[in-house]
Amino acid sequence: MTWTTRQRRILLGLLLAVSLLFLLGLSYQRNGGWQGILNAVKGPPRVGLQIGHLEAGRHPEELANLRYSTGASVNGVNEVDVNFAVAEILRDMLVNEGVVVELLPATVPQGYRADLFVSLHADSSEDRERRGYKSAVFRYERNDKDALLKQIIDANYFYFSGLPDDDNNVSGSMLEYYAFNHERFKHSVHPKTPAMIVEMGYISNAEDLAFLEDPVNPAYALKIGILSYLREVGRIKE
Repeated sequence: MTWTTRQRRILLGLLLAVSLLFLLGLSYQRNGGWQGILNAVKGPPRVGLQIGHLEAGRHPEELANLRYSTGASVNGVNEVDVNFAVAEILRDMLVNEGVVVELLPATVPQGYRADLFVSLHADSSEDRERRGYKSAVFRYERNDKDALLKQIIDANYFYFSGLPDDDNNVSGSMLEYYAFNHERFKHSVHPKTPAMIVEMGYISNAEDLAFLEDPVNPAYALKIGILSYLREVGRIKE
């Protein structure tokens, strides 16, 4: 029997299809299902941590009005230093769990993409009795996961920090945070990337400051929240 060129191509195509199905089957078993295959294709989960107010003076022209927004300072304690210390420890904690982490300054790369993005801040108030944790996602819906990210991060932060809920003091600037406003600014997080801003506590309150002065405390609470979210959306295994 003499095979035509067309017949040989058909046979080769069938053999390649069978081989591909076999390899997919092996990958399905090895990675624990189709989500595992998707994760293998995507690679390790990626998290962006913005250090609030870091290098604010380097903002581009579209954010020029924020160049002097260098963060709070109370009795020699600078918010940006607290944010930086927490970010570094949180990065190391997440890297140890197989997560790729990028530390970002106040200016976000244009259309920044990741599995999630958290902007780290610490608050202050003239009222030294005011204390607690609060957070926000963008006021207008950006995607279907922002709310889930906030819910999981908040629950874990409250549990592990013991700080009270300061939600009543969420500001308009948090709800319309510039780094999430992709319709107005080029230097913002991609709308498909779940993103939230957290105020980890008040450096102006003695109890909150005691918690924040050891950056392991807020970093651990945020780590558990981030890992819980990544498990919930299937990016890491249970």
